[in-house]
Amino acid sequence: MDVVIWVATGLMLVLAVGCALAALGLPLERACRIGTEVAEGLLFLVVAADLLAWAAGDGPDEPFVHVGYAVAAVAVIPLVTRRPTLEGESAPEPASMWVLAIAALAVAVVLWRLGTT
Repeated sequence: MDVVIWVATGLMLVLAVGCALAALGLPLERACRIGTEVAEGLLFLVVAADLLAWAAGDGPDEPFVHVGYAVAAVAVIPLVTRRPTLEGESAPEPASMWVLAIAALAVAVVLWRLGTT
């Protein structure tokens, strides 16, 4: 299970760097937005696999902290990317690349902590 978490952490770091480069002007915004969607699915799979490992008997030392990290891992990116539409708008404004870069970095830290608890 640890390998899966470390790979996901590395991918989130790559996504954070890509989003930061897109925010600086490189033409990577479309790739970063697609990467963000893929990362959301990956995070759900990582947390589901972690919970299955826990159910199989490989429980963490600090269960409440571990559950908090698991919830944060799957909740941070959807919370920052889903904005409600304002009155009179047809579609919400997408999150900026800097916001996505910081969110991906935060999720990488949360995944690292998930792997260590």
